[in-house]
Amino acid sequence: MTIPLHRIRFYDHTPSPITAIQYTPLPLPAPSSTPSQTPPAHPGECIIARENGHVEIWKHVSDKQTDSYGNWVLYKTLPPTLTHPTIAQLALVIRDPLNCSTPSLNDLRLFTSSSDSGDLVERCLFTGKILQTYPIPSAPIWSLAVAPTHDLLCLSTTSPNLHFLSIPPPTMFDPSPSLGPPPPHLLRTDALPSRTRTTSIAFGPPTFTQLPDGTAEWRNTTLVTGNSDSSWRKWEIPAPSDGSRQGPNRVVLKGRAVVEKVQKAGRGGRKAAGGAGGQKQTIVWSIGILPDGTVATTDSLGSVIFWDPLSLAQRQHFRAHKADAMCLAIGPGGSTVFTSGPDQRVCQFVRARAPGAEWVLASAKRLHAHDVRALAHCWRRRVCPVLASGGWDMSPTFTPASHPSSPSLPSPLSRPSQSQTQFTFESTHPRRMGYLSSGLLTSSSPITFSPSARLVAGKRDRGVGIWRVHPNENGWEKLLEMELRLRTTIIATTISEHGKYLAVSDLYETKLFKLVPSSSGLKPIRLPLLPALLSSPLLHHLNTQLTTQGCGSTSMVFTPDGGRVVLGLVTGQVLIIELVEDEENVEVEVVKCFERKERVVRGRVIKGKNVNGNDNGMNGGRNAADDIDVSMADETDEQKSNSGSESGSESESDSDSPSTFYSNGAHKQTQNEWISTLAVSEDGQWLGVADLEGRVEVFNLDSLQLHSTLPTLPHPPTTLSFPSLPSSSPYLAILAPTNTLSLYNLDQRRFVPLPSLGKGELEKFGNVLGKMQTPAMGMIWRPSRFSLSSSGSRSGGGGDGDGEGKALLWGTDYLVTLRVTRDMLHPIPNVNGEVASSSMPNHTASPAATVSSANGPVNGKGGESKSSRKKRAREARQAKASHGQGEEGGAGVGGDLGEKKEEYYKIIGDRFKSILSVGWLAGSHQLQQQQLQQNEEGGEEGELEVGVVERPWGDFVAELPGVFWSGSYGSS
Repeated sequence: MTIPLHRIRFYDHTPSPITAIQYTPLPLPAPSSTPSQTPPAHPGECIIARENGHVEIWKHVSDKQTDSYGNWVLYKTLPPTLTHPTIAQLALVIRDPLNCSTPSLNDLRLFTSSSDSGDLVERCLFTGKILQTYPIPSAPIWSLAVAPTHDLLCLSTTSPNLHFLSIPPPTMFDPSPSLGPPPPHLLRTDALPSRTRTTSIAFGPPTFTQLPDGTAEWRNTTLVTGNSDSSWRKWEIPAPSDGSRQGPNRVVLKGRAVVEKVQKAGRGGRKAAGGAGGQKQTIVWSIGILPDGTVATTDSLGSVIFWDPLSLAQRQHFRAHKADAMCLAIGPGGSTVFTSGPDQRVCQFVRARAPGAEWVLASAKRLHAHDVRALAHCWRRRVCPVLASGGWDMSPTFTPASHPSSPSLPSPLSRPSQSQTQFTFESTHPRRMGYLSSGLLTSSSPITFSPSARLVAGKRDRGVGIWRVHPNENGWEKLLEMELRLRTTIIATTISEHGKYLAVSDLYETKLFKLVPSSSGLKPIRLPLLPALLSSPLLHHLNTQLTTQGCGSTSMVFTPDGGRVVLGLVTGQVLIIELVEDEENVEVEVVKCFERKERVVRGRVIKGKNVNGNDNGMNGGRNAADDIDVSMADETDEQKSNSGSESGSESESDSDSPSTFYSNGAHKQTQNEWISTLAVSEDGQWLGVADLEGRVEVFNLDSLQLHSTLPTLPHPPTTLSFPSLPSSSPYLAILAPTNTLSLYNLDQRRFVPLPSLGKGELEKFGNVLGKMQTPAMGMIWRPSRFSLSSSGSRSGGGGDGDGEGKALLWGTDYLVTLRVTRDMLHPIPNVNGEVASSSMPNHTASPAATVSSANGPVNGKGGESKSSRKKRAREARQAKASHGQGEEGGAGVGGDLGEKKEEYYKIIGDRFKSILSVGWLAGSHQLQQQQLQQNEEGGEEGELEVGVVERPWGDFVAELPGVFWSGSYGSS
């Protein structure tokens, strides 16, 4: 059976270019004699800033048990505010570098600046809200740098002097103290010529200094700057004044080195006469200091120069780029240097590890299709370094970049089985990510579908457009275009099944609209959501929070009948909103508020208020049965938690601080992390909720109670869905960012094994999907109401009429179809007649480690009879012999795409580019109401079509500035 597919390309939103990239920094070794904790062997987070003000947090995910590729996935996108809509530079500062050896997001502070603002802004890494602004004189800010000691900021403006700002250490009451003026010895600096601008700043390696009292500390002593007058300068940072030191009490200019200049062209193409007036100034765009003191610079002539730290003389000069060399990144130990610019080439310079060795241009690769504006290098012990790059082609690119002579190290982008492979920059392939990906926040996807109304809703920064896709090949039409008044950009959108309601949210407010058909398309009518929230007796305890922090939602979903909308608030609560429609108006009513009071202690969900107790079935002293059961809700506690009597105890703090502190300065783990995914079953009975901490919960929307809490996952799920499977039990499908799939039985409250004939079809599919190099972005299952059954009635348990469940998975450049039969869901007895058990993953390993893992016994209550088990075992042995023992899903991605031997899945990897979303569309909009009436009477269901929304690079490249170099057919 074939299904019509629409390739949708009318979505016209252009992504924003990347302006800055930075990995999580590492602190300096502890100055005390106590050995510091070993730096982590896993890569840190990657922070990417875009020109439109968005800050993207990318986290590394991997799964050693499935031998799948490691990846950086988009963890969260922080929206900009109206007051500071752009970003040109960013800086990550460790909050408490003396007491932190493995910094996480809790331990970091984010500072940003833009070219059209005079403020240095600190933003919360959890919500994106502005924590503080520091006005800068002589704006704008040209460059920004953080000292290695993480207690000092240096920035340059249009002023001829450098500016320093001190970063106070955190306190128990203020984890993010305001920036202060610099120490007295940094208040003054030598002035530059009035027309000279400082375009780049870099601190030198700090020195280890013994203090008179016997202690030791790290001190910043050297600073270098790249300037616009064809030179770079070296500065000396004085020690703090203690009355006994002699010398100037200011930052002193120690030397200036001049780079090459180019002659200006005179009239008629002739060069102007000699002299300074006939030369054009060269701009030193980026600068850095290696651990041995060598200075590396890149300039507007495309030159990469290495300088002697003492004499400031050129050691080596490379004309590596055909245009400006805009950015520079230094590798681990200073043995590698990477440069790039508008010519799209990323060059790697390496130096032999012997002392006094010279630099060599080892390799150059064209990783991007437009100007490269940012480079960052990630290095951890015992892990292959990875280079992150980005620019005007919008796509973040991650490339393994180890030294050619370095030993074989496991790469964060490879499979665990490739740990002995050497990943050099020249021999590896880059990993390009999507530029409009929603990442782990499902509702932040730019596209949402309304299947029954055949509508496609697409969001922009502060607007929403709605289109209708006509059946067959009749094209499409635009029905609505809205520009909203918001405080930030849109972070979540959703549209109801029948296209009657639309929900849009920014960081502070959720707006709900009713879409009424009109002669010109659709007319939006605003529904009073916020007044309904403030007047609801169920939310009295949240009134202060709603009035101060707003009612913004990170995830939203409508029930299939459109009678309810579920909101996942920024503050962590889940609201169930009833939409009661009469002849004229729509009444908005809050029917439930799930507080989600579970805490995470050492990666485990701890229910209730007794966080340290071990009597909740999820901690301490558990038996084998406890290891496969999951926690269930206490109805009494749930009722108490949502009663109005707790209005005083549930008050929230007005502070936007990303974390709270104990008295000893340690960070408390926050509970109200963003809700990343909401999913509602087709019959509207079940609600799945997942957050960015990896916690997954299932609620019953009929009884409005918590049904079960799943074990905390090692990674937040990419998507949740309730598949229409050929089974009497409902299931929850969990797709992990490691491209692994797992099923959770809602009746049994446990993860289920997926064994089948031979070695397991779903196990083979899991192996093939895990070998895809880019992570899957979403998964949808075919609704049973659109399937045709011979009897005209739905199959039991919501399954499809043909006894199969069918799903679509997609990534940035591939589409996967999956068919699940009844045989794949039921355990197959072995030769001894024993039934394989359901495997529930532990808290340290992914529950989706393999989609067919089965470890440990399971009780046989309610199972098949003995004769049935023997019959199924006999059929399994026959099928196993016919299929063969050694047949795998394929040795690699290329083999799987080329052979496609299996009928239950198919991977299409050569037809689609830059997929944004995939959704279902009803067969005919004109007959939809008639079909729905027939369905209610037991008639046949409607047909189904698929819509694939793409935004390929060629559709918007013409809107960008000119490309320095573009390939053509037949040229390299």
